[in-house]
Amino acid sequence: MPPNLEIPFSYYIAASLLLFFFVEAAGKMYRSWAIPALMIYLTTGMWYFTEVLYTPERLVIFNNFILEQGYYQICIFLIVFRCLLPNFTRTIGKYSSKVTAFNWFTLNPHRLLQILLVMWILLLIYGVSRLDWNFFQALFPQGGRWSPKLWGRGAVGGQTDFIVSAAGYIYTLICAMFGVLLFFQRRLQAKVINLILIIISWPSFYLSGTRNIFIAVAMPAYMTYLLTSRHKWWMKAVISAGLFVVINYLMLIVINFRNTGIDAYLEGAATLDSDVKHLGLNMAEELFYINKFYEEGQLTLQYGIDYLAEALNVIPRFLWPNKPLLGHEYNLLRNPSSGIQATIAAGFIGRGIMNFGPWLGPVAPGILMSLWAAFLARLWNQRASVLRLALFLVGLGMTPNLGRDITLLVLWPMIFGYFIVRYLERLERRRIPKTANQAYYLRHE
Repeated sequence: MPPNLEIPFSYYIAASLLLFFFVEAAGKMYRSWAIPALMIYLTTGMWYFTEVLYTPERLVIFNNFILEQGYYQICIFLIVFRCLLPNFTRTIGKYSSKVTAFNWFTLNPHRLLQILLVMWILLLIYGVSRLDWNFFQALFPQGGRWSPKLWGRGAVGGQTDFIVSAAGYIYTLICAMFGVLLFFQRRLQAKVINLILIIISWPSFYLSGTRNIFIAVAMPAYMTYLLTSRHKWWMKAVISAGLFVVINYLMLIVINFRNTGIDAYLEGAATLDSDVKHLGLNMAEELFYINKFYEEGQLTLQYGIDYLAEALNVIPRFLWPNKPLLGHEYNLLRNPSSGIQATIAAGFIGRGIMNFGPWLGPVAPGILMSLWAAFLARLWNQRASVLRLALFLVGLGMTPNLGRDITLLVLWPMIFGYFIVRYLERLERRRIPKTANQAYYLRHE
């Protein structure tokens, strides 16, 4: 560690607070909000507490006041989140559908896989048609993150790009659900088909060079294993450690070759640079930059305009040509030469400060993350349905990506997923007589 990097005292306060809340949630696993809270605490720790140890050389440019202030802001976020979460969980839970033997209908994993398979094939056909029917490039893209891909489009959407985006989000959701359903299949044939679909569909997310989307697809399967497997805790710990080593190595490959493609590495013509570190785990650095810009008078507070622009992101650009560009002002401050071709994530706490200032700012992400965790808790309470449970696990797996920014660009698969789940449940209510109960599904599995 560089000798001139002085870790602020507020870092230890924030770390202690995070550890306390994490242990508290782990001790209250009977509460529906505990699992979502644990994931958000892990997300906060990953994005905001690792840089001091992993890349301290990037933080030496900030004075002690900026560092100290940043970690006090994280403390505010943690306190607001913890205080609001139980109340939001109770409030949102009041509007949950009542689960009884006479009005609760769901799809068994085998039939759900059949439905998702049909949807996946249709989306794949549409995506491949955009690549001049190059199936290999669609499923195993070559050339890195700038190469043609299934759902590739410009940085600023055109008249029909919203269709491409919607198809891409649903495709991501379906592929993530493949990983979840694998652990619930009882028939050998269904398990084999499920596994084949994963082997076919997942490589495109990894080879595209976009780590966050690959994690969003793969993480729900890992969370399903942790929460549903009957393995002993030590076995889960060993498997988790092994997976961490593998994923860490795979992500380093992406960092090294994501602009050119990993073809040369797979063919043995290129090697990894041992000095390369993971990029993107720098939300603390972005928080410090935001505070620095604010103190220097370069940053204009948005007073919620950023969050409003996120909410209005549902409107396609062909209907609103002048729709605001998300994060454009901060992007220009951090990298004036990048234009609109790249967006620098401000971090979920940093975004709040950009809108409401250094001390009220952390309250905004505290409220939003509490609402998100409460929604996940509602789905967890409805886990008698494999549809709702799968949606919960997908949402849980996507939560780490919210650490970079609370944005619909992360949440769209869940939004589409929720409406798809409600539609499938409605169809199922019509298909199955209302006198049926959950035992029906066990008998017909």
